[in-house]
Amino acid sequence: MGFDLLKRTGWFALLLGLSGLMTPRAVWAQGMMGRPVMGEETTAIGSDGTLYVVASPAQRQMGPEFGRVALFALDPVTFRVRWRYVLEDEDFIASRPVVGADGTVYLTVSEMMEFGSPFDPSTRVRNARLLAVREGALKWGYDFDAPFASHPALGPDGTVFVTTSTVGLMGPSGPWTFSRSSFFALEDRGTSATVRARLDLGPYAVSAPVVGPHPTSPWVVYVTGEGGGMGPGMGMGSGTVLFVISSDFRLARVSLR
Repeated sequence: MGFDLLKRTGWFALLLGLSGLMTPRAVWAQGMMGRPVMGEETTAIGSDGTLYVVASPAQRQMGPEFGRVALFALDPVTFRVRWRYVLEDEDFIASRPVVGADGTVYLTVSEMMEFGSPFDPSTRVRNARLLAVREGALKWGYDFDAPFASHPALGPDGTVFVTTSTVGLMGPSGPWTFSRSSFFALEDRGTSATVRARLDLGPYAVSAPVVGPHPTSPWVVYVTGEGGGMGPGMGMGSGTVLFVISSDFRLARVSLR
């Protein structure tokens, strides 16, 4: 039902664009944006003021690229599209983008959750990916071993932090639950990504990571988790457990019950 609503919203925006109410083209494209993940932002701003906007599949205009995530870079004055990058695979959900110091845009793409029981041979759950895009070209993509990933967060040294979740069943016929979550710290090596750390967060639905200062560490990463729920980046990760990850990747857990 949620995806149908996005489709209806996309058609409404498309009709407005066709009627000339959303001009110029760059603003029309931005008007086609939906919310790729519940509560997620779709826009990031680079140090030079460039606007980076994610278009989710259901909000894209009809044509050969319909159903694919797109990333637009817009001039902040004219709102003209400087460049765009379109994901090759269809029917992924994109996270909010974050921008590095050199203008690299990082975002994750995750499964849309439109799948059935794992006992159904037609069910196929694809793994999430972290994408690094610069000047309209893909620098590299990193494949996680889980279908859902949060939006990225950047450390002071450019390290990219992401949380992921795998899915399982509470019973043969459902409901779906998240069986294992992980924290990743990745280094951008220019043409590839290197994993600096991977930490097991346990059977929690986790939030996206947040980077902040700390009196005893150059920086720390905070992640919250619940014993059940929707999963990373979907606003269901507050409460229960606070994970505190130091700059040397030591993990502490604080119970908030």
